[in-house]
Amino acid sequence: MSRSKRTARLAVTGLAAAAVAGITITGAAMAGTGKSGVSPAAADQPVAAQNGFVPSKVDQAATPPKTVAKSKYIFQNKPQTVGQLAANGSVEIAPDVTFRTRGTQWALISHLPGEEPFEPFGWRATIGNDNIGDGTSPGIQSMGAGKGVAANSVFKNTKVATVVYTRGKKAWYAKVYRLGGIPGWVESTALVSPGKVQKQVSAGSSVTKVTGPDPDELAVFVYDAAGKLLKQFPDNAVNPLPK
Repeated sequence: MSRSKRTARLAVTGLAAAAVAGITITGAAMAGTGKSGVSPAAADQPVAAQNGFVPSKVDQAATPPKTVAKSKYIFQNKPQTVGQLAANGSVEIAPDVTFRTRGTQWALISHLPGEEPFEPFGWRATIGNDNIGDGTSPGIQSMGAGKGVAANSVFKNTKVATVVYTRGKKAWYAKVYRLGGIPGWVESTALVSPGKVQKQVSAGSSVTKVTGPDPDELAVFVYDAAGKLLKQFPDNAVNPLPK
């Protein structure tokens, strides 16, 4: 066998060995050979290098592990599917609490046993209300419901797929409804924990202690189907679903 043919065969053999070892070959240079087909200077080099193939420095370097952002919150339930509420419809969103629409208005209805139903926030307008401000802001209305608190938001967003409420170190996936008869508007609710109130006792009286942003304050976050954060309230709250 001629020297040139033997060198070519060694190069192919080296490529196969490198492939088996899982090494990515990014460049190649044929080495000069002696009678043995391997250059004397390459005697102490790795097999792949002896056969004319040298892994790049990028391939030789250790690849740093990919880091995945972790949430600081402990989720209390699983993701909820998005529902559809009929025009002028109603749905029970928490114990003894119903959400209802009337034309382009909505209300939370409390119907505690032994009490007449009432609307703690009144009937609130959506489309055509000059005083509504930014309808895309989720905001939060909350009211007692059983042993918990019903956190509720009504806002305009055509891309929303997931809504999350947080309080303290806990997070809850909300149930979201698209509102029939009110184009582009949605309602979201989660039954959350009551939270704690920081108080300072002085001279026999209880005074609420205010020390900047309340870490136990309710917050709401709105995401699209790809998990992109679209809206949140308040602005200084920490995103519970970082990507």
